[in-house]
Amino acid sequence: MFLRYIKRTFKLVGLVVLVLLFTRTIIIEPGAVNGRSMETTFLDNEMFLVNKLALFFRTPERGDIVQAKGLDPGEVIIKRVIGLPGEELAIHDNHIYLIGADGSETLLHEPYLDEGVITLSVTGEPTRFTKIPDHAYFLVGDNRTMSVDSRASGAFHRSDIYGLVMKLPF
Repeated sequence: MFLRYIKRTFKLVGLVVLVLLFTRTIIIEPGAVNGRSMETTFLDNEMFLVNKLALFFRTPERGDIVQAKGLDPGEVIIKRVIGLPGEELAIHDNHIYLIGADGSETLLHEPYLDEGVITLSVTGEPTRFTKIPDHAYFLVGDNRTMSVDSRASGAFHRSDIYGLVMKLPF
């Protein structure tokens, strides 16, 4: 009787572990901010969740905050999606502009930024970015002066984006 109880308990614990591993690997995973590149949206050491499942059903959209593979081996970053595949961007006059097919520029509306945030290129000079490749996204931190992002490294391929970042409700 006791051995049967132990056997059932191990089966139950094993099942729970498998479900938790599946959930963390495929569906949702916790994370923590490492740095100041997303202030004031996310603060250093703030906890968040990464919804990995959402991007199986849709592509990243402008304004989404995503977790992605960083530039250094093993590094994981969170940034905001600014540019979509096929778009061209320019940075000048402290802002990001979308470039239309006719060459016209439209100021990128960024309501999530604090008032007074300025956006500069890596050099500080006006910069135009070539067409974002298919299946790639231009990712930028909200704290533009403290973020190493697509302005320096170029667009991130979709395969390097792990999931959507969700703020914890508490």
